Amino acid sequence: MTFHFIKNKHFFYVLSAILILQGVLSFYLVNPALGTDLIGGYILEVKTNLPVETIAKELNIQVSVFKTDASVIIKSKDNLNNLWLMIRQRDKQAEKLRAEFISPALSSELKNKALFMIVVVLFFIGAYIAFAFRRLKDIFSLFSLSLVVIFTLFHDVIATAGIYVYVSDYLNFELDIKFITALLILVGFSVHDTIVIFDRIREKILLSNIKKINTDLKDIFQSSIQETLRRSIFTSLTTVLSILPLTLFMNELRPFLLAIQLGMIVGTYSSICLAAPLLYDSSQSRQSSHKNNK
Repeated sequence: MTFHFIKNKHFFYVLSAILILQGVLSFYLVNPALGTDLIGGYILEVKTNLPVETIAKELNIQVSVFKTDASVIIKSKDNLNNLWLMIRQRDKQAEKLRAEFISPALSSELKNKALFMIVVVLFFIGAYIAFAFRRLKDIFSLFSLSLVVIFTLFHDVIATAGIYVYVSDYLNFELDIKFITALLILVGFSVHDTIVIFDRIREKILLSNIKKINTDLKDIFQSSIQETLRRSIFTSLTTVLSILPLTLFMNELRPFLLAIQLGMIVGTYSSICLAAPLLYDSSQSRQSSHKNNK
């Protein structure tokens, strides 16, 4: 028995509302740890076998430690000079590979520019979708069509961010500029998946108009989703599974890769279960408006 996505759209609307709500509330309930590149602070990379976190606790310094195969990366809002001196005192072979300071002003600028880029990307994606569907302006309001795409991407960003905040709190990850980069990658992936479904809907509508077949829009939407369903799921699943080994074995990139994986799952869900039903409702509103005008 085939599941009908359009007839059961209200279930997905409720689920998406819950995802957005948890995304918004997560930042208030969890108060996630922000990386030094977003709030400013010190970064120290050293080569040592000492327990850096234990030494930092002795000095009453709060740090985030990331271990690589060849070094230890230490991030903190506090000055790390005393920590380095203590490490050097206990380990004469220790090497300082990198020492950086990111000012709060610079980190604030990075954060604002990253958020601005997300807004710009959403705007141009909405404009492109409206242009691509211009031949169907009698069926879809191009403005509403753009809003559907932008809202779906907004849903993906907020829902993914919320889920990641809870995961990061459990796994002791920081939210840094890499996390925002992962959200931008999510936007690109999600809109690509959405365009594939929308393009199939457009093809079917244009074909039915050419052949002068009076096909119910609900059937066109449902069949378009069904025809692209396997492709969307398998593409997402293949990507998530291919990234999984890197996520498990690359400690430094684990938060970034995990954010991408979560985003791909949410993006696939929204393209199938949210974007298409919203577009269908938009078409119904358009047709009702035409009937009232007549």
